[in-house]
Amino acid sequence: MKTTTAAGRTWHFSHSIGRETAEHNGDVGGFMHPVDVAYAADGILFVLSRGFGHKPAFRDADVGKRIGKTTIDELHLGDFARDGFTWPTGIAISADGTVFCTDEYENNVSAFDPNGIVEFPEYDPDGESLFQWGESGAEPGQLSGPTGLTFDGDDNAVVVNSGNDRVQKFTREGRHLMGWGSHGSAEGQFDRPWGVTIDGEGCVYIADWGNSRVQKFTGEGDYLMTFGSNGQGNDLDHPASVAVDSEGDVYVTDWG
Repeated sequence: MKTTTAAGRTWHFSHSIGRETAEHNGDVGGFMHPVDVAYAADGILFVLSRGFGHKPAFRDADVGKRIGKTTIDELHLGDFARDGFTWPTGIAISADGTVFCTDEYENNVSAFDPNGIVEFPEYDPDGESLFQWGESGAEPGQLSGPTGLTFDGDDNAVVVNSGNDRVQKFTREGRHLMGWGSHGSAEGQFDRPWGVTIDGEGCVYIADWGNSRVQKFTGEGDYLMTFGSNGQGNDLDHPASVAVDSEGDVYVTDWG
């Protein structure tokens, strides 16, 4: 067992979950280039797999692209949304348990039934999603390379638009509410932002990938603070994801 202590808190490594595979066999399953994970109630995890990146010679579709449903104790419950994306990137769960996913190539957000398990190797890329919203562009409500995704306390979707350096807020049905950000390195600007999370007070944290920092905003998009900079003080090198725990401590995946 590996034990890590930092800032007066201690973590004990327990176990890893999954293996490299495009299928599952009974209670054993795994993932294919997983890129994001969302935690649901009762110890359920939804894991988003990016897939093979091509159509395998032994299949008629990239069945590695999918959402896997498993428990934190590694009981694999099944998969859905096989080959239902092009470049799946971010995953989040709304208040009623619906699973949402961004596709940075298709510039849309898709919603899925969390219990809609499809047995391997079956798939229906045009029929598994409950609904989709989003279109390519830079106007308010349009998307360009959507990546990070989360839901706020009002069950609105907060979507990071990596391609046009902004953050937008939508209803879960896709109606545009507001947005903020532009390209640059000043306070409140972004350079290829990626991950997003919301803390218990409703503040929004954005992993500002290109600027090697994390920025914090109010739920209305007002700038609050920044931490981390490439080579200065609390160094970050292209952070990709960010999360906040119940005590307010911030966790960052430091991609570079």
